[in-house]
Amino acid sequence: MKFDVEFDETDALVLLDEEILSELNSDLMYALDILLDHKGTSELIYDFPNENWNAVRCRKTEILKKFCDSGKMIIWLSEQGEKNFEIKNVLNVDNTNNYLNAQTGTIICVSASELIQCIEYPELEMEKLFEIKTDVGWYAFKLDDPQILYSYQERVDNEIKNVVDL
Repeated sequence: MKFDVEFDETDALVLLDEEILSELNSDLMYALDILLDHKGTSELIYDFPNENWNAVRCRKTEILKKFCDSGKMIIWLSEQGEKNFEIKNVLNVDNTNNYLNAQTGTIICVSASELIQCIEYPELEMEKLFEIKTDVGWYAFKLDDPQILYSYQERVDNEIKNVVDL
């Protein structure tokens, strides 16, 4: 399956099981906003006067890191511009630390900006980039631009690192 996406200046691809949408709250979305502002150029810097932005970013995204490390969400930061992707189900995804627990078997992908907007304004309809119907269980994902590869995993180790290093 192929899809195109136009990324804002600070944006990302977000993968999660559709059921997890109900767990997202304003604290997580605020942390996501801070994660996306890797250069400290948005109005968010005014919430932290006289503080080093990298230190703020590390501290304030900890809640999001824990959420992602539990296998609930994968975030891939992106540069501004248009990108074309193809998602492929493969036999085995090697060399990845990106795992997602498909609790309902419906994995969705949205842009981070769309996710933030729709969580803050629930009356809006979320524009999904793609949706995958799978079996319930753990899946390994790998962004191998322009491909997104995924495969079912028999088991996942306790140490998951889904958030891009700051």
